[in-house]
Amino acid sequence: MSGLRREDYVLRQVRAVAAMLARIAGLRLDGAIEDARLELERAYSALLGSRAELIRRMDAKTAATLLGSPEAILALSQLLREEAALEGDAVRKTELETRAAELAAQAAT
Repeated sequence: MSGLRREDYVLRQVRAVAAMLARIAGLRLDGAIEDARLELERAYSALLGSRAELIRRMDAKTAATLLGSPEAILALSQLLREEAALEGDAVRKTELETRAAELAAQAAT
């Protein structure tokens, strides 16, 4: 895929994930937690594709390198923040928030 086409593709992916994030937040605020979790998983798949499970387990720097674009890195960071907002376990919530912050920092470099 040429550089310009790849950028267009990534931007379309990021826009789709942004719309999904809005739906997730709305569902969460409405108390539809399970529906929000399902939409969150769809958003991870839309952004990360077949590498979703792998990227979600690796450190922020490696994940950022694989994603490549700052927009995709920030989208993943936002997904992690939304996942943290849905998390009931305080330790897991903190881990997700920390990872989200690390990814946001990677996007800025």
